[in-house]
Amino acid sequence: MKLINHTLWILSLIIFTTVGLWAFLFYSQLLNQVKTTIDEGLSNHKIAIIDKLKDDAEIPNKDSFQDKSYSIRNVNEDYALQIIDSYKDTLMYSSLKKTSYQARMLTTAFVSPNGQFYEMKVISHEIDKENLIKKIITSLLLLFLFLAISIFLVNRFVLKNTWKPFYEILNYLNDFRLDKRKEREFQKTNIQEFELLNKSVQNLLNKNVEIFKSQKEFIENASHEFQTPLAIGINKLELLAEDQRLSEEQTQKIGQIIDSFQRLSGLNKSLLLLSKIENKQFISIGKVSFDSIIKRILEDFSDYSSFQEIKISYQKEADLVFTMNRDLAETLVLNLIKNAIIHNHKEGEIVIRLTASSLMVENTSVLPQIAEEKIFKRFSKSTNNNKSTGLGLSIVKAIAEVSGLEVSYSYTGKHVFILAKKV
Repeated sequence: MKLINHTLWILSLIIFTTVGLWAFLFYSQLLNQVKTTIDEGLSNHKIAIIDKLKDDAEIPNKDSFQDKSYSIRNVNEDYALQIIDSYKDTLMYSSLKKTSYQARMLTTAFVSPNGQFYEMKVISHEIDKENLIKKIITSLLLLFLFLAISIFLVNRFVLKNTWKPFYEILNYLNDFRLDKRKEREFQKTNIQEFELLNKSVQNLLNKNVEIFKSQKEFIENASHEFQTPLAIGINKLELLAEDQRLSEEQTQKIGQIIDSFQRLSGLNKSLLLLSKIENKQFISIGKVSFDSIIKRILEDFSDYSSFQEIKISYQKEADLVFTMNRDLAETLVLNLIKNAIIHNHKEGEIVIRLTASSLMVENTSVLPQIAEEKIFKRFSKSTNNNKSTGLGLSIVKAIAEVSGLEVSYSYTGKHVFILAKKV
């Protein structure tokens, strides 16, 4: 949910709750006022009735209201003196409508000119609570509708325009790339917080671009400076190893030095590749067929796997086609298959299964189960295999993350790696 919608939702909830509570209190106050007005009318009506009855020589008892709005009955003095004017809601039956209705009733007592005491009950006209509630609810619904339309219009024409600089910054940050920086002036705004945000973001991006350029230059220079002397050293050592005057022991030591230099060269290339991946320096992307990549890599490793007597089974259910950088896709598949071959044992087995949404590489190994939180870490090596730099699976993880894929590891007696599209 967008921030502006979240804010409006909370504001709307508060407004509607407040208006609903206000409507309930308004109805209660209105009903009380109506009853007070009716009670005053009953009191005045009582006075008028008593004044009229005083002219009668004898007041007959009238226990039922019938066509009159009052009833009278003769009572003794003690009972009459205990009566205090009281008002209450009551249900009255209408013979005309043949239904009961709600009314207010006043109970009082008075004494006639001849000294007789009487109890009198006076009723009001019908109190139509249902009609009152309907009218209040109708008015309330109209008010809610007006508020909803007002909130929508405020959101559409006022708040969106107010928050426009904020969303421009978000869009710019979403499209921003360190390697492809585009100079852009943020929209000027009179809102102090947004203006401060614009300046802060701009300063932050400028610093990050400078750091990125510095790191990129350092990595490229360091890689070049490492690779050149390593290549020269390896070349000279290979020439030296061909000298017939060297003993067999000296030749073996030179071979060990060459192996160390080659591992160092491979490590340097892997670290450089990881840095480029994390800095997203692989820009060009397109649709990549994993089936063609797998077939080519298996063909490249066919001699080595045959020599190690490793059985490789490739099962293709469907081709996995994914939009990403082709070089990274080849490196990813190469490292997964190479990892399965290098850490396998003689007469081992590798199963590669390809579907439209995933690639699975399952292999036997000389290694036991490895914790998933460690297996993708840099230099996490569970073996002293000199052919491994400890960076292959780290590269796999990094490529998967920057390309929108996910890679997982499990152990079922065999090591299982699954590369899949993110859901």
